[in-house]
Amino acid sequence: MIPKKLPPLPPIRDLIRVYGLSANQRFSQNFILDKNVTDTIAQHAKISEKDDLVVEVGPGPGLLTRSILDAGARRVVVVEKDSRFLPPLQQLSEASDQRLGIIMGDMLQLNHFDILKAGLAIPSAPSQISSAIESMQDPAQNHREFTGMGMNDREATIRLLGNLPFGVASPLLIQWLKMMALRQGIFQNNNKVSMTLMFQKEVAEGIVAPPSHHQRSRLSVMAQALCDVKIAYKVSASVFVPKPKVDAAVVHFERKAEPLVSGSLEKLEDVARYYFNKRRKTMGHNTNRMARLAPEVKLILDEWITEGGWDMNMRTEDVSTEQFCALARKLDRAQLKIPLT
Repeated sequence: MIPKKLPPLPPIRDLIRVYGLSANQRFSQNFILDKNVTDTIAQHAKISEKDDLVVEVGPGPGLLTRSILDAGARRVVVVEKDSRFLPPLQQLSEASDQRLGIIMGDMLQLNHFDILKAGLAIPSAPSQISSAIESMQDPAQNHREFTGMGMNDREATIRLLGNLPFGVASPLLIQWLKMMALRQGIFQNNNKVSMTLMFQKEVAEGIVAPPSHHQRSRLSVMAQALCDVKIAYKVSASVFVPKPKVDAAVVHFERKAEPLVSGSLEKLEDVARYYFNKRRKTMGHNTNRMARLAPEVKLILDEWITEGGWDMNMRTEDVSTEQFCALARKLDRAQLKIPLT
């Protein structure tokens, strides 16, 4: 059965006034008050009643949450750090026939099993939920229970959304990419997890930047190693209250069927960090410098150069994600560390 649209609700602007919800600068908060904008974000996230779970990070007063529910999501779990937003979110949960679960906590610290448990506790979830949740005592038990209830199989579709506070957007993305690489948390096993996330426009452009783009960065390489990424929607600063100094953009991430790295992203992150720390220098200069700083790596680097791993006259921003991943795999197989300065 397709979930009903939400009943008429007070405008978000009125709820902000009633509950005294001024934006907290400490949490880098900026509200969106135009539902046309949040509806568009939900549309780019491809929300539908077919999704097993939609997770929203940092819902604030809940306008994007309304758009997600109106798009037909059957189970939505929001994670909010600021307890001031609990009353309007609870009101929204009641209006949605309890399709909305609420977790108050810091997403950077949260155990993802708590998100899955909250999703499974929503009434539209399988009927065996109550007894299963009571028996969840440890990660191994959690794994068994989620496997048995379809939240952990090849068909499970999970959407992760967020109008992320600019101050924590990049750390959150890096955490999620590392979890995706290791198939942990909501990214476990073969779950089909997509992410639709808002960043400062410059950060978003860096994430999707191709080789030879001046905004290419370590984050570009890490994201593109695992996901197909694109800017789905640009959002003017004038949409936000209070108005930030910069525009924003929504980036959509779809996990690649065949990621360019398997297992941990740590070595790839180290390789990208090393080279981008000296991005003005040529790849030859930086590669030779690495060999001097870490002589144990020299043999691998000599092989890499002989094989034509990259043009030594290139700058860091010109190197493809595939080339960075190939060197990271070589170093990882040899269990070698590289200098990060």
